[in-house]
Amino acid sequence: MKKYGFEYFASCPMGLEELLSQEILSAGAKSTKVVRGGVQFESPSEVALKVILHTRFASRVFKYLYSMDVLHEKDYYLEATEINWKNLMHHAQTFRLTTIFGDLPQEREEFRNSQFANLKLKDAIVDYFRHFDGTRPSVEKDFPDVSFLARVERGTKKPYSVTLMYDLCGDPLNQRGYRIAKTEAPVKENVAAGLIKLVGWSPEEEGLLDAMCGSGTILIEAALIAGNIPPGYLKVERHLTSRGMPMWTFLNYPWFVEDKILQGHFKALCDEVTAMTTAGLEKLATFHGRIRGSDIDSYNVGVAQDNLKKARLSSLIPIERKDALESTPPSEKSLFISNPPYGERLEHGEEEKLRALYKGLGDHWKNHWKGHRAALFTGNLAMLKVVGLRTSKKTILWNGDIECRLAEYNLY
Repeated sequence: MKKYGFEYFASCPMGLEELLSQEILSAGAKSTKVVRGGVQFESPSEVALKVILHTRFASRVFKYLYSMDVLHEKDYYLEATEINWKNLMHHAQTFRLTTIFGDLPQEREEFRNSQFANLKLKDAIVDYFRHFDGTRPSVEKDFPDVSFLARVERGTKKPYSVTLMYDLCGDPLNQRGYRIAKTEAPVKENVAAGLIKLVGWSPEEEGLLDAMCGSGTILIEAALIAGNIPPGYLKVERHLTSRGMPMWTFLNYPWFVEDKILQGHFKALCDEVTAMTTAGLEKLATFHGRIRGSDIDSYNVGVAQDNLKKARLSSLIPIERKDALESTPPSEKSLFISNPPYGERLEHGEEEKLRALYKGLGDHWKNHWKGHRAALFTGNLAMLKVVGLRTSKKTILWNGDIECRLAEYNLY
């Protein structure tokens, strides 16, 4: 049993790791290490909380607790009973366990099932509290007080290594709280923010149009970037005005509850987010009309307007029902950026419609968007060839479990 070397780990969609590392360093971390699907970092506790409130790219933030080398699942149970669980949770709290597997051999005798590994860890926690307190905590899958992540991978001294972490977030951080309605296959919020950053959009120099805006996610993330509004602003607002369910699980952990200084830091961080949001909304008023959205589907337009209203941006970002192939630049210099349909479940005749859309976009840009820029984010890699324009850059990104490309075009 040993304490883990790094203090924190922030997960993110694959392809956003470098952006996330830069973001964490900017928040004040001492050092970072980019790994597949996230960033390990060392920092004071208040910096980790700042990352949670300010991150545009992370999905979750975890605090490393222990790492143990084990022979098999029974050994895992015995090692886990040696942990002082009283320091990590209270016996009256509910808890959730998630086990994921890292680099493990396909053929293995142990740790073949994450549910069974979860069961062994649950038994260790319950038996610990029964022994010391004569009572036991309960498992809660949906809204737990405490949430743990266990990662199983190849060991160094023994066949397997298990790393135990606190999940500091509860709900994923990409769920900002503004998306109250969805369209089919929406882009994740942190992926949308990554698209804006990767294409190097400057709100002071370029307008922005999403002509296939769907639920409005790209538009909202662009506005938050333009206004320098922390993505956690709606959760902070609810935290400060409601005494209901905590917005983040770390609020329940002894790590936070027993540290009055850290609580003071967190209150100051929340006040900072509130001030930045007020200033950001005022700044965005000066960009009125430069960030615009449209969609050919009236239902999508309604969904986007509902989400913009929840995000407190509806008066700042115009949205209209319009065909993308009739779009015009919103300013003298503009970026056309969209997440068009992928066509994952093509029915008869749908492929031709999709081909017509992608080819139509290329033709439309050549005729009506000269001197501007365009970017498409799609999981249908074959359709990018149909556009008929040479890309200036392609970036591999993942939206959930779909491998996608961000294709950029300079339109001459």
